[in-house]
Amino acid sequence: MRVKDYLLKNKWKSLLAFLAKIFEALLELLIPLVVARLINDGLNANNMTEVWRNGGLLILLPLIGYVSALYCQWQASNASQQVGTELRSALFHKVQSVDMSQLDQFGKGSIIHRITNDTQNLQLAIALILRLGSRLPILLIGSIVMAFNVSPKMAPIFIITGLVIGGLLVFVTLKTNQQNKSVQTNTERIAQKSRENLNGVRDIRAFSNQQAEIKAFTSHNQQTFYQQIKMGSLQSIANPISLLLINLSISLILYLGAQQISSGYLLQGDVVALVNYMNIILLALNVLVNILMAFTKGITAIGRLDEILAIQPTHLTEKRIESLSSPITIEAKDLGFAYGQYLALSDLNFTINPYDFFAIIGGTGAGKSTLVQLLMGFVSPTEGMLSINDSSITSYDRETLRDKLAFVPQENRLFQGTLRENLVMGNENCSDDFIWHCLEVAQAKDFIVQDERGLDQPVLALGRNFSGGQKQRLTIARALIAEPDVLILDDATSALDFATEKQLLQELKEMPITMILITQRVNSIRNADRILVLDHGKQVGLGQHQDLLDSSTVYQEIYALQNKEGNNE
Repeated sequence: MRVKDYLLKNKWKSLLAFLAKIFEALLELLIPLVVARLINDGLNANNMTEVWRNGGLLILLPLIGYVSALYCQWQASNASQQVGTELRSALFHKVQSVDMSQLDQFGKGSIIHRITNDTQNLQLAIALILRLGSRLPILLIGSIVMAFNVSPKMAPIFIITGLVIGGLLVFVTLKTNQQNKSVQTNTERIAQKSRENLNGVRDIRAFSNQQAEIKAFTSHNQQTFYQQIKMGSLQSIANPISLLLINLSISLILYLGAQQISSGYLLQGDVVALVNYMNIILLALNVLVNILMAFTKGITAIGRLDEILAIQPTHLTEKRIESLSSPITIEAKDLGFAYGQYLALSDLNFTINPYDFFAIIGGTGAGKSTLVQLLMGFVSPTEGMLSINDSSITSYDRETLRDKLAFVPQENRLFQGTLRENLVMGNENCSDDFIWHCLEVAQAKDFIVQDERGLDQPVLALGRNFSGGQKQRLTIARALIAEPDVLILDDATSALDFATEKQLLQELKEMPITMILITQRVNSIRNADRILVLDHGKQVGLGQHQDLLDSSTVYQEIYALQNKEGNNE
């Protein structure tokens, strides 16, 4: 679905709001005629019956218009809020369902900006168009028609004024529409820069790099400022010029109207009606400028939101396998993956049998994390085959895959709420006994029981009330509670001391699961059933610890370096 589909879903609410506002506009067009009749047939003729009749209409017509406007406001608010709510939900669902590589094309800051700011801009545009935009054509065209009805000789003034101002507004709209996309993009960059600095504030201060960051932020900010000034300057000319043209037109109406009154072609009330119609045009055009600004932002927002909604997951084929039986065997044949032109992995061949302790080791940039993303189905292979139980990983339904594989990433994420809510994310129906058992296996029980609230103790945003090592153990416990067949630990024990890590791995190895451990510590994987050694995206070793010490140069270098560091300590 695209943005237009969500707009069409709310078409009846929008139509009712549109019709209600049109009805109010038609009533507003009648008021100058009633005023003219009040003056011509009532006051000038000293006819109190006409005065009372037309005076009553001047009370009744605005009252009916007010009720109609209220109904329009209610329906317009309902429609705009409904579209915004549905779009935010759809965008969030899309972000949860597509591949990580597809999200990386936009960046986290850009996606957040689109879900929040762009959706809000679209909501505002919908509301303004329904509340005010629907009545503008009626007021503008209707005022010209009614003016022609009052005095055909005066009508050309309205037509010429309307065409000149309309042409000016079209020019301003086209120009600002081009500039608004650049403003939105730069605003997005400011949001990304702010987010980056807030996340890395400790590193920035540790290296006293505040001035460089301030300079970079100021550059983005100034660029946005100049673009907004340029766009605002162009928009600002619309109102003064429109006001000047309207006032000149009113002066011309009064001048020519006085002559026609003297000649007997017009009555005083007719001139008052013509001036009122010109003022209606003035007010309508002033509103039109604001609507065009909101419309420009709304159109830009639709394009940016559609870019997210148009993404289709590439890691799953159209025909999806919805069942995955245990035990699980994972096999890679000539497996490779490339980020664009950059080849991150190539020619990987290995088999992970059920209940294996399979380790992956390599230096920075070896391709370990990329391999994890392939194993979890976050990205699809660009070369070779990665299969689970003899079927390509891309052929499985996403939920089916996630039910069998649990992943503990390098960055340990805890969410604001309670500890229990964080732990049962993958298995909400588990018992407390099972939760405590998993906490014990993950070496997390000891520090949890120290708080009398136990599983109901609060977790601050990003888990700030827990240390790095505690968060690692809690996320491992969370993965175990999901009862996976395969547990993937991506450097998830790096913050643990050697004794705690050794006990943890021993406990995990005794569980009936397949464990895949990605690490840089040789001591962590001495007892692994098989170890895959990576170097610059290539497989340079596969076997057990002792075998690799005899056959793999890269593994020997890692082992020697770490043993040397350990001896020096």
